[in-house]
Amino acid sequence: MNISVWFKGIRGRLLFSTMLPVLAVGIMTWIGFSVTDDLGKRLDSAYENTIPNMDALSIAMEARASMGYRIWMVLGVDLADTEFRNTNIQNLEGHLKEFREGLKRYEAAPFSPGEMELYAPFKEKSEKYFSITEQVIKDLKLGTKEGNERVMMQMRGGEWQTIGAIARKSFDKITDFYSENSAKFNTQQKQERADARMWTGIVGASSCGLLLFVLMFIAHRLASSVGNISNKISEAGAQVTAAIEQLSAAGQSLSQSSTEAAASLEETVASLEEMTSMVNLNADNAKQAAGLSTVSRESAERGQSEIQVLVSSMSDISASSRKIEEIINVIDDIAFQTNLLALNAAVEAARAGEQGKGFAVVAEAVRTLAQRSAEAAKDITVLIKDSVDKIERGTQVADKSGTVMADIVTSVKKVSDLSAEISSGSGEQSTGIQQISKAMNQLDSSSQSNAASSEEIASTAEEISAQSTQMQKMMEDLSFLISGERALPVAAPAAAAVVKKIHSVKRGPSKSKAQASAEFLPMDENEESGRGTLGKASSF
Repeated sequence: MNISVWFKGIRGRLLFSTMLPVLAVGIMTWIGFSVTDDLGKRLDSAYENTIPNMDALSIAMEARASMGYRIWMVLGVDLADTEFRNTNIQNLEGHLKEFREGLKRYEAAPFSPGEMELYAPFKEKSEKYFSITEQVIKDLKLGTKEGNERVMMQMRGGEWQTIGAIARKSFDKITDFYSENSAKFNTQQKQERADARMWTGIVGASSCGLLLFVLMFIAHRLASSVGNISNKISEAGAQVTAAIEQLSAAGQSLSQSSTEAAASLEETVASLEEMTSMVNLNADNAKQAAGLSTVSRESAERGQSEIQVLVSSMSDISASSRKIEEIINVIDDIAFQTNLLALNAAVEAARAGEQGKGFAVVAEAVRTLAQRSAEAAKDITVLIKDSVDKIERGTQVADKSGTVMADIVTSVKKVSDLSAEISSGSGEQSTGIQQISKAMNQLDSSSQSNAASSEEIASTAEEISAQSTQMQKMMEDLSFLISGERALPVAAPAAAAVVKKIHSVKRGPSKSKAQASAEFLPMDENEESGRGTLGKASSF
């Protein structure tokens, strides 16, 4: 929820008028609380300071007076009346104890400003006063004439009497001090209550007067603003009536244009249907070409695989031939070494003479076999080298065939991909044309509906015109309700000035909704233009 709207317009004005008594009550409540708080603080001060101090001081003063009375009672009887003397001496001791406790309570309580200066003269001599009183009690307990004389000296101008006078004077001044403070506090609280009553009356009267003025001002401004709005609405009603007549003419023109557009759309739809059939035929042919390209690509890929197997087999045969050639070279080396051994054996047999003839025959036979083995190995070597050369040439041819086949497969793949893209594009074209055809059918249907709607617009315009007339009558009633007078009916602009040809209308720059609303319902008050500042805090 937007809180700022509560501070604008009628809400803001009513809220302002409502806040005035609330503010006045708040001020009066603050005054009452302030006075009550001051009175409470004075009562707290009296309860916490004045009453405890006066109570303790009263006890001390009464105990000191009772001590003098008991001393004179003891001095006034015969020394032989010990029972009476002892009773009064005991009471004297009790009064001394009460006097000590009273002063202790008084000194423990908080002092008011200036009170300590009044109590200080006796405070300085209090301990000596207690010691003298204790000595007086001891002298009285002796029950002798000398003891009574010493006590009598203290009571008649002695130090006990002198300090007692100082205590009485201090206590009297403190009592007068509290009496003056009480009178001053009483005067202040009376004045504060009178001030509170005065300010409460001033605030209440001022608030009532200000509230009355504000309410009258708001009523005047609201009546003025609503009256201006009523006049503007009446003028707008007249303009709406004229605009409705123009709308009716526009509806008739729209009906004729919609009929012509419907005929053109029917021809366009027929052409699109024919184009759709041709595109569908092209799409089917592209699909068949794509299928054949796919089959060709698969066959080329299988041929490429077979050639790769052939190249691999040729490579294996070439490797095996090289191994055989190496083995023959080893056999040739063995035959050469066997021949050498046969020669060595023949030499050794010749050296042996007759005994080595048989060995020489064997060595000759071995030599012959070695020579034949060497010759056979040379022949096989020649044949193997020839085979290896032929295999290498076959391998090279197979490699070239594999490269050519790979190029063929690549080309077939490209052809297949292009055929697939052509097929896909043809399908998309077919789909697009179908959508266009569907849209044109819908547009044809919409054009026919617009033709029917334009006729309905004409009848609706007549109904709106009647409602506009009724609205003007309601504005007259509103004006009478606000100002007590009926506003003069606003004449609608001449039809010749309002109704224009549709094709000759020139559109000006479009206005925002806020600008249009400001022109229709002005919210600023100007004495020259008569507009009201409805909805702005500045209107106060």
